[in-house]
Parts: sequence; structure tokens; C-alpha cells
Amino acid sequence: MSKIWQQLATIWGRLEIPQRATIVLVGLAFLGAVVALWYGATRPDYRMLAQGLDKAHIAEIAAYLDSTHIAYQVADRETTILVPSKELYRLRNELAERDMLGDGSKGFELLAKSNMWDTTFTEHKNYDRAVAGELERSFRELPGVRSARVLIDRPQPSPFIDADEGKPKASIKLDMKPGTRLSDRQVAGILHLTAGAVAGLGPERVEIMDNGGLLTPAAANSGAQLAQTTLEAEAARETYLTRKAQDLLDATLGPGRSSVKVSVKLDFTKRSSTTTDPTTKVLTRENTRTSDEKTPAGGNGGVAGTAPNVEGESRASGVAAQLATKTSEETRNEYTVGSSHTVQEDEVGKVRGMTVSILLDQKITKGPKLDDKGQPTKEVVEKHEDYSEAEKKRFQDLVLGAIGFNAAKGSQGAGETPAAVESRFSVAVQSMAMWHEPVEVVAASAIPLGLGGSMLDYIGYGLVGVVALGMMFIARGQLKRSHVAWTQAEERGRREAEEAEKRRQADSKKETPDTAADLERHRRTLLRDQIKKMVSEDPTSAAQIMRKWLYE
Repeated sequence: MSKIWQQLATIWGRLEIPQRATIVLVGLAFLGAVVALWYGATRPDYRMLAQGLDKAHIAEIAAYLDSTHIAYQVADRETTILVPSKELYRLRNELAERDMLGDGSKGFELLAKSNMWDTTFTEHKNYDRAVAGELERSFRELPGVRSARVLIDRPQPSPFIDADEGKPKASIKLDMKPGTRLSDRQVAGILHLTAGAVAGLGPERVEIMDNGGLLTPAAANSGAQLAQTTLEAEAARETYLTRKAQDLLDATLGPGRSSVKVSVKLDFTKRSSTTTDPTTKVLTRENTRTSDEKTPAGGNGGVAGTAPNVEGESRASGVAAQLATKTSEETRNEYTVGSSHTVQEDEVGKVRGMTVSILLDQKITKGPKLDDKGQPTKEVVEKHEDYSEAEKKRFQDLVLGAIGFNAAKGSQGAGETPAAVESRFSVAVQSMAMWHEPVEVVAASAIPLGLGGSMLDYIGYGLVGVVALGMMFIARGQLKRSHVAWTQAEERGRREAEEAEKRRQADSKKETPDTAADLERHRRTLLRDQIKKMVSEDPTSAAQIMRKWLYE
């Protein structure tokens, strides 16, 4: 081991200052990469345990995690709690068993905890609490509602309170998300949902409050509700027709090259008409009445037109009285006239009027650029031109056919004049330069969007590894150059030593010592010269040799 350190020390001593600085920096970068990889590998991957919690619920879960010595993080303005991914499912099971992951509302599961010793008052209150919990869960499903609180007050029956005071009441407190507010339809839905869930509760006895104050309407206004319903129906129809027309133009001209706005007026008036069409008559009863009338007529005695002039004289007994008879007959018939009734009702909510506005962006054509003299050049430029009237007509027919404009126009009442119908149905088509948002050219992100946190960590680790490898290649190049320089220095020293040895041998051949003492003195002198030369060339090795000699 000591020899390895000696060799490293020798190599380090032969390096130049820039090479040493490069190796130090590469070593520090490699050490930093190793530390980063180790930290990323050992750092826990936090995942969401629960979100949308209030502070009390967060504190309860945090206390449990502290008692079990599990690391956690609180994020999203203290409404979300994060735990290590390896502990996620185990903690969810444990917290679910303890009823700590729910929304805090208890519904009909409260009724499962009742016992036979509960009084009637307790049973009624538990049932009201269960209904309130179910309502709270329903209200939290509304968009923008973070939490809900429902209180039901149902007085006990008593002969000392009147009927109005004995009716139940309900109070609802809604905690809304910042920037959100319930619409009138949602408030009305909450009122009727609460009234339908509690027996004997009317919508007028339900109070609703959110973060901004009381939401319950003072009194129901049927006219306002009808107007709001009409407005919402018209807005929905306009949105539907506009989307159909816009999709058609986008498929033809391309996205952003046109704009369509459709305005409709719906008629919710219910009309009906009845017609009678008699075709036959039927005899139902016939009554015939016959009468005879008799009148007395004079006899044949005496002169016609005179009476007897003898007092007491009577008619002759053999002559009978004459009677005049008159017969009359009357017939009365009663008939029932046959009738066919046809009742026709107009469509409720049909289109009463429609206005369509179509805006077309100018056409873009390419042509040669003209010079100052009006002559075309080789340079090509873009030109913006309006659509012709024929092209506008084509687009207009496409749009009107897609939204059923002509069909709605033709379904108007037969008694209306064409001018009245035309005033309610109109179309406008214009071609002009539309504004387009300038396109900003930005550099593409090195990290793809939509990746999870763990994937981003892995990509970061990969980048750190690539940097570390790059630094190692740089260090390897520096070490290789240092090794080449060291080899060249050794080769140069070896050649100089050989040349010195050759010169020494040549000198020894020229000068022959007379005695053995002179020969020994000459050898020592050569050895001393060689040692001086080696010490001057490599003092580190010479110092190591001296330490080894002294140690021995």
C-alpha cells in the first residue's frame, strides 16, 4: 500500500500546476455527483395522503404520524399532507380504520350505533344528525364548496306551542373556495334538497350562508325565476349553435381564421287552436202531433136565414143537428250536427328570432413583389385580400344550413307578414383582417412536460451522472498527457545516462590509472557525479533512497 502512495506522490510531483488544478476540480465534481446521487437515492419520495382538509383535521393526522415516528410534509396552504410513498397504502388503511381520512361527517352510519336504552328524543336527534351528515356530503360535491355544515332544529311536539313554531328549521353554512360563489340555481337546489330530506320542512324555513354572507332569497319571485330560466335556455341554444357553425368553418378555413356568433330569441308562449268541421247530421227524435176540431152547423127547416115567428115553436124533432170537422197534423224533428275537433298547440321554446354574424379573416395569397416602377420582382410576398361576394355566399349557406336557420325561419306563424319575419331573422357576413396573437419562439424544454416528480428526479440524476462522466473524461485526458510527458522525461534521462556512460567509457579508455588507488578514486568520482546528476534530475527519488538507507 505504501508503494502505491509513493507512486501517486511521485506522479503528483511531476504534474504541472494547471494539471493539478484540473484534477482537483474533477475530483470535487465527481464527489459532488456522488453526494447528489446518494441524497436522491436515499431521499423519500413524498406522495399525497389526503387533500382538501381543514386545519383541525390536519393537526389530528399530524399528531398520529408523530406518534408513529413517520416523516410527513404539509403543503398546499396547510390543506394537503404528504407521506413517503413506501408508507402510503399502509397509512391509508390505518387512518381509514380510525375514521381519520373521511370528511368528518357522519351519515346514516350513526344509526348503527344506537342501542335499546336510547330514548325517543335521542333517537330523533340521532336521525336528524344522520340526515344532516348526508346533506353535508351532498353539498361538498358542488363545485367550489370545500366544506359544509348543516344544523336541523326539530322542536318536540307540545300542546303549548303553535303549529308554526313546531315546524322544523335548518341552517346551512358553506365554506367556499377563494373566488367562487354559488349561483341562484344552486342556492335554490340546496333549499329544495334540504326541504325534501327533512319531513315537514319547507324551503322558506331553510337559511344558507357562505363566506360572504346570507344567500337565502328573501322571497320567491316566479317571474324572475322564469326570466332566468329563459335566459339560460337561450344562452345554451346560442352556445350549441355557435359551436356547430364554428366547427364547420374551422374545418374549412382552419382554426382562428373565422368567428361566428349566433343570437336566438326563444318563444315559451303556449298557444292552441280548435277547429270544428261538421260533415253529417243525425235525426235523434221525431214528434208528430194530430188535432181534430168540430163546429155545429144549422138544420133544413124554414127559409134560410130566418127563424120561426111562432113563440114556443121548436124545430122539427125529426131533423138532427149538423157538425163541421177540422183536422190538423204537426211534425217536429230534432237533429244532432256531427263535429270533428282539431286542437293544435305550438312548440314551446321554439326559435322566435335568430341573428347570425359571420366574420371571415382575409385570404392570404403569395405573389411577386413589385418594385418602384410597378414591375414584378423575384421576391415573393404575402398579400391579404377580402373574400368575394360569391365566396361569402357559399360560407353563409354552409353556416345557415348547419344551424337550421331556414327551417326556424319557415316555422313561423302563417298569419305573420314576411316583413315581420325578416326583421327577426337576419344574417351578416364580413371579411376583414382579424387580430392574431403573436407567436413567441421559445427554446424547447429539456424536460418533457407532464412527467411525475420521480421521473424528474431520475432525469436529474442522469444529468448529474453525465456531468460527472464528462469531468472524468477531462481528468483522464489530463492524466494521459501527464503520463506521456513523464514517459518522455524518463526516456530523455535514460538517453542522457547512456551518453554519459559512453563518454565515461571513452574517457576511461583514454586515461589508464597507474595504480589501484587511482582507479578506485576515479570510480568514486564517476559515481559521485552520477549521484549528483540523479539528485538534480529527480530529488524526490533521491530523498526516498536516502530515507531507506537511513532506515536500514
